Amino acid sequence: MELRAIKSFYTSREGMVTLDDDVLSIVRQVRELYGDKVKICWEPTTEHYVFIENSADGAERLIFTTPELDGRAFERLLASDSHARNYEDPYDASEREQDELHARRDEPYLDQIRGAGEELAWSLGDGKHGPGYKQSIHVKRDLDATSGL
Repeated sequence: MELRAIKSFYTSREGMVTLDDDVLSIVRQVRELYGDKVKICWEPTTEHYVFIENSADGAERLIFTTPELDGRAFERLLASDSHARNYEDPYDASEREQDELHARRDEPYLDQIRGAGEELAWSLGDGKHGPGYKQSIHVKRDLDATSGL
């Protein structure tokens, strides 16, 4: 059952629902900060509060569950929000750093090999049309597929 940011509300399944002040405060703070992107539900079978993300693609994703909805749960939600704390994936940061290091290391050699590279590319062409020139190969169309070729 999704919790609303109001003190009392009615649902067809649960009837009249009245939230404690602590729970209501957390639900309001989450609504103010995230709007409809994050919702808090009460799961009666496990008796846990469930934090769910409503993503842009329409899918609902579990953020976490907690047996008590208090300030600690709100702090946990804030800590798990990677966008709010400018989270940077350590793997991506390492890859970016390594790419920059390789580029700085290779830079002095680029001018040395540029001439040889252009010459090699030209020679891989046919010599008069330049690199990448497409040469055609003529294949007879009247070959019999059963002739054993």
